[in-house]
Amino acid sequence: MKNWFSNFNLWLLALAACLPTIVSAADLTVLVVVGAEGAEEYGEKFKKAAEDWKAACEKGEAECVTIGLDDAGDVSDLEKLKSEIEKQKESELWIVLIGHGTFDGRQTKFNLRGPDFTDEDLAEWLKDFPKPLAVMNTTSASAPFLKALSGENRVVMTATKSASEINYARFGTYLAEAIGGLDAADLDNDDQVSLLESFLYAAAQVAEFYEKEGRLASEHALIDDNGDGMGTRPDWFEGVCATKVAQDDSEPDGERALQRVLVPNEAERRLPLELREKRDALELKVKSLVRKKSELKEDAYYEQLELLLRQIGTIYESVEEKAAGEKS
Repeated sequence: MKNWFSNFNLWLLALAACLPTIVSAADLTVLVVVGAEGAEEYGEKFKKAAEDWKAACEKGEAECVTIGLDDAGDVSDLEKLKSEIEKQKESELWIVLIGHGTFDGRQTKFNLRGPDFTDEDLAEWLKDFPKPLAVMNTTSASAPFLKALSGENRVVMTATKSASEINYARFGTYLAEAIGGLDAADLDNDDQVSLLESFLYAAAQVAEFYEKEGRLASEHALIDDNGDGMGTRPDWFEGVCATKVAQDDSEPDGERALQRVLVPNEAERRLPLELREKRDALELKVKSLVRKKSELKEDAYYEQLELLLRQIGTIYESVEEKAAGEKS
């Protein structure tokens, strides 16, 4: 039976590779918010990171909206941000915060040109957001944003593990480098780089920087996508799988972030959005079942596993059959 499971996985991969080309623009908007530079040297780094995100969006055929790079006008960046969030209700939304964060002992803020906003402000603006959401706060003092924004069908990253890590954070530079499909960040070798892989790559590069400089690290990134608001450190992962959880009854972080990809590989591009979402939900059920394996009898476990994997296979087959019918 174990050999059957391995062979079935290989069959699914082969079937996905044979799917016809059905390429459409991603149902995704990436909102890149560039804050006040503080000093010219930081401004150049922030602009480069924003450009990397924009280039990745072009490759992935996703809409990219930037705030903070144009000349400041009569409307503040704060109002522009609130307005853009209000507009983005029909598609998946990723928000990338690039810049500086501050903590005054009571509140943590993201520094914009003009009025700033807090973690609580952003949580309120996104409170009823109906679609999948990802928020990447790549700044110093960003940790409180993780708990404030955590929720169902959300991925949240912060560059720091606490609000007291107030020095300039380098995490965002490396995250922007990876997201467009950097080979070094593709940990599972599937020719695409997910949000989780980008997170792990960026955190590893940050750690390497401080080690080479012989300095005590002043930033420690966290990721949350299970909705518990606790977050998981990069060193709790082996490859793309979390080996620890923040509390015993939590699901591992990272499983949803692994499914979020800005620049998909060819097999992913061939799957329509609605089928991709269905496939993703089934994959999460498979992972949940695998975690409960020790609680089930062997026959029951493999029966349930077979049912889920066959449902995934049916998704790929339906696309292949539809394309064959259109050709005939």
